[in-house]
Amino acid sequence: MNARHLVSIGACAAALFTVGCGYGIKTSTDYDRHASFSSYRTFYIANGNSSGNPVTDQMVRVDVASALTLKGWREVADSEAQAAVVIHAATKDKHSFQTIYHGWGEWHWHWGGFADTTRFVEDYKIGTLVVDVFDARTRQAIWHGFATGAVSDDPTSVADATEQAVDRMFSDFPPTSQGIVATY
Repeated sequence: MNARHLVSIGACAAALFTVGCGYGIKTSTDYDRHASFSSYRTFYIANGNSSGNPVTDQMVRVDVASALTLKGWREVADSEAQAAVVIHAATKDKHSFQTIYHGWGEWHWHWGGFADTTRFVEDYKIGTLVVDVFDARTRQAIWHGFATGAVSDDPTSVADATEQAVDRMFSDFPPTSQGIVATY
């Protein structure tokens, strides 16, 4: 196998990995149907809830600022901004309970009934990225987006996941149609 084939195989594997990472991310957006998004051109980013990892928080902040900049908005000082953007990373512990029944019961420190039981608890984190946009003057919410499965403790996948989540959230931003809520 020559080097060209190895490079092709590597590129295909990377593409499949990137596509595979995105399937676990679900995004949804909503907005104020009365807000005139054409009047907003500047923003600042305020601190929200941290993911617990300052590097991840910084990556998400850069991704959100880039997404808004690509849409024609410009980041400015908070005193000059028309919109305030608040980013939250909500990590939540979930528990998975499993019970395995085996053998005929005996008296232990607990009642075993007709079968002995073993219970397992597995903890895992669900990561949700939330971005809210407010009118900086009135402090009224004008846009809300969230992505589940976007924040993780795995440093090798968190950069791709957060970038994909932000890209999906802001794909139809600013909203132009009345009454449409995007869900991916």
